[in-house]
This record gives sequence, structure tokens and C-alpha cells, in this order.
Amino acid sequence: MNLLLKNIFFGVFLISIKLCSQQFYVNSIIDNNTNKVYKLDVSNPSQIDEPFCPPTMGTYPETYTDIAIDGSNNIYYVTSTGRLYRKNSSNSTCDFLGDFTVTNASITSLISDSGKYLYGTGSPNKLYRYDISSGIFTDMGNLPSGQVSAGDLFFYEGRLFICTLTGILEINMANPSQSCPFMTLGSSNIYAAFSINYGTHSKVYVIRTLFATSELSELDMINKQIGPAINTYAHKINGAAAIYDLTSTEAACTPTPLAVRETDTSGIYFNVINPVKNTIICHTNIDRREIISIRLFDNSGRLIKDFSNQNQMERLDVSGISKGIYVLTLSTKTGKTYTKKIIINS
Repeated sequence: MNLLLKNIFFGVFLISIKLCSQQFYVNSIIDNNTNKVYKLDVSNPSQIDEPFCPPTMGTYPETYTDIAIDGSNNIYYVTSTGRLYRKNSSNSTCDFLGDFTVTNASITSLISDSGKYLYGTGSPNKLYRYDISSGIFTDMGNLPSGQVSAGDLFFYEGRLFICTLTGILEINMANPSQSCPFMTLGSSNIYAAFSINYGTHSKVYVIRTLFATSELSELDMINKQIGPAINTYAHKINGAAAIYDLTSTEAACTPTPLAVRETDTSGIYFNVINPVKNTIICHTNIDRREIISIRLFDNSGRLIKDFSNQNQMERLDVSGISKGIYVLTLSTKTGKTYTKKIIINS
């Protein structure tokens, strides 16, 4: 094999390794206020302690809420008050990069794109950007009212998403206030998410935290459901990161009524009677014990009323809610979500 062919072979080999790597990093909280970073792999439950940069700023010791990694293997950490740190992959030095906010507002999510930007979200309900080259922080705008950032940011095939209190929101980077509800999840406890590029396709993985343990599962972006647990970890994971190159600085979406995505699953029915005056009349063959959430949203994805704790669901009281078009979502323990358009004509 001549030198040119060898170079081509090894170049393709290295690219394939990078594309098919299933490694990711997580930050955890051990013993309440102690940071811990692990290197994990989707294919097995083993974990490796990863040296990290401890937070050095602030009056009191802080804990990290999320983690990110860029294409050069530099790892970034953000605290709840928005302070950003970086561990340099070339020499393992630690750098304090600044603060996403000037008011110590909460930052709960962090991600790197394949270029020069990091993105963060938190409270108040904003999307922030950090330019790695210039060191400039930018407030990109507010997320839609009623959509509360509660988990992780992740890219999927050039689109940016955020885990919220009620599901997954697709972010419109040009105008964050026009971001689009993607799917509802109910009380999912998803604190971490990341994507893996397998070369021919991508997969999204999410981590649910349940008390002192965490579960890794695949998030099916096509069928919009969460699969069974792949691995379980004996610690609370707050955030996750993996190198992912299918990103964009201009990801956008157009808000559309959730009702256009009504679910029709063979053998299962979930029907409502329209129009509605004061009560939504529901008919379904889904066992009430399998239902984890029943919620009413407006067309922008804002939560209007939560019926999840109601023992029976045949009659849902919507008296006092303004006339208009709404979306009723029903989520089950199996991860499926059913949606129906509701026309309130009070």
C-alpha cells in the first residue's frame, strides 16, 4: 500500500471512529454539594472518573448544573449562577471565562455547537450565547411564556432543543420567543440529554434522575417517545455532553398548533367531543392507571390547565377558560403521548 493510500485509509478510519464514538460526559452531585465528572459510554454501564475544574469564584462553593464539550475536546462547566469554566484539552489548565448573566440568574443548561459558540438557558427564561473566540456573552432573547427550562440543551440534525418541565421544546434561534413545542413528556425528570452521530443517522439520549439514581434511555425523535432504560447509575446526574457535529447557528422553526400532530395508534382510541362549552367529554380505552399526565395547552404551547391528579378523566372542567382553540395531551407510562384539538366555545 503506497503512502497516499495509507493516509486515505487512516483518515477514513479516524473519521469513522469519531462519528461512531458512544462516549459522553456527565456532571453529578455527590453528597449534596460535591461536584463529580464521569466519562461514560452508551454501550456499557462502566464509568471513569474525569478530572475537572473546580469552581473558584463566588463567596460560597458552587455546584455545576451542566457540562458541554466542543470539537477540540475542551470541556466546559456552568454553575447555577451562570459562571462558566473551561478545562483546556491540550494542557488541562482551568480557565474562568465569565458569567452568562450580570444578575446571577440561574443557568441550568449548556451546550457547544460544532463551531465557536456555547449556548445556555435558565431563569429568567432566556437563551444565552457565549462566543469562544471573542469571550462575548449575548442575551439572545426570551423563550415562550410557560416554557420553563428544566433540563438539558441538545442538537439533533441541525436543530436545537431544550428539555422543559413539560416536554421538549424546539428552539428558534433567530427568535427564541417563537420556539416550537416538539413533544410532551409529563413528569419526566429529564435532567440531561445529548446526541450521538453514528454516520448514517443520529440518536438522542436522555437521562432521568430518580432520587439518588439516574437512568439512560434513547429518545426516539421520529416517534416522539422514550425507550426503556439502557444503563443505570448510582448517582444523581445533572447534565451530559458529547461531541456532536450536526449543529447550526441559525436553527429555526415555525410555531404551529400541536393539534396537527394528533396521534392515531392502532387499537388505542382517545377521542373528545367538540366544540366544548364548560366540560371536555373524553372517550378512551386507555387504562387510567397507565396515564401519567393530562394537560391542556394553547396553540403556543403554554400550559393552561393540568388534570393529571384527577381520578377520572371522562369529564374535564374547563369553565372560565377563554374561547379559542387548544390542545389536550395525554401521556402514558410507556412514553406515548396522544393529542387532540379542543375547540372551546364558551
